[in-house]
Amino acid sequence: MLKPGQEPSKVASDAKALEGKRILIVDDDPIFRRITGGFLTAQGCEICEAENGLDGLRKLKSTSPDLVICDLAMPILNGVEFVEEVSMAYPSLPLIVVSATEQMSEVAKALKYGIRDFLPKPIENFSHLSSAIINTLEDSDNHLSDLRDFSSQWFRVDDGGDVEEEQELYWHLEYLQSNPGAARHLLKALMPENDSKQGVWHCNYRLLQSAEAMPVVFDYIWLIDGQFAFYIVDAENHSVATTLMVRALFHDYMRNLKSYRADLKDLAEIMEKGLQCSDYTSKASVLLGFADLTYGQLSIMPAGLGCDWSNGLSCLHIEGGAHLGDHCLKNFITKDLPIRSKSQITLDHLGEGSFVLELSRQDAH
Repeated sequence: MLKPGQEPSKVASDAKALEGKRILIVDDDPIFRRITGGFLTAQGCEICEAENGLDGLRKLKSTSPDLVICDLAMPILNGVEFVEEVSMAYPSLPLIVVSATEQMSEVAKALKYGIRDFLPKPIENFSHLSSAIINTLEDSDNHLSDLRDFSSQWFRVDDGGDVEEEQELYWHLEYLQSNPGAARHLLKALMPENDSKQGVWHCNYRLLQSAEAMPVVFDYIWLIDGQFAFYIVDAENHSVATTLMVRALFHDYMRNLKSYRADLKDLAEIMEKGLQCSDYTSKASVLLGFADLTYGQLSIMPAGLGCDWSNGLSCLHIEGGAHLGDHCLKNFITKDLPIRSKSQITLDHLGEGSFVLELSRQDAH
């Protein structure tokens, strides 16, 4: 894939890869449909058009597209509602969203429903669109589309932290870096719900921060056999690419765990390796955590981000240590902290902001 400063030179190979592919374009703008459809037709695609989300659902019943391109701001049935309906009715059908800058929070909602990619509107370089379609279709053909997080597709990371040569979708990163407001809205909207439960266990977090600041980014996953893993990134002093790379590597690592137990050192090593593979990433302030809820124990590994831990009876301050990307493997892992009825993690060094994460048992008295 092209790097910054290079002119598109893959038109012939892209056309061959796209030849015969059926693409449904769902957009209420007839000019966008005509221009985009004309470009893809020239690449050998078969094009079907829909003028809004409801029309798009009807067209899906009468045709079998290989991929859908949709807008978000549409009448009757908007893009997020359309994506939600498609994700339930056609879970294996890949979608790419094309959206204007001011809709980044809506883009993030669509990303949570499993869309594989998005491009800012208007599309200034259609080679970006063809490359995004090709990458998305490759994942779909290899049955990876339901497994990869969208950020994993952008970087094309594997479970060892490698980034495929020339595979970064760099225009996303350039766009987000040159539009800090859009990057901030995207990162904030990707945060999970404040409350989550699995069995008797409850996860709750609270974030207070200036609306103009790059956010503290928190994400987690409930694993099988009573495991819970999470990461926290202080994105204020790091590029959005760094934060999204951490997200990609976290989700790919957890996806490849299968029946194994998460290992914070392994995860940190993979993250450091991944950061070194990209021209857009740098060291980061990160906190990694893993809870074995079967035994009610919590382990914390700092990678440049310190915290205070308490469970009502005991408390402990954990220093940030070396940053992720700066040989953080030498940092000490605080293991087997007893969660008891409730454990709380509070971040330090956030300026005027604050972040508190709580893990608790709902049946505790």
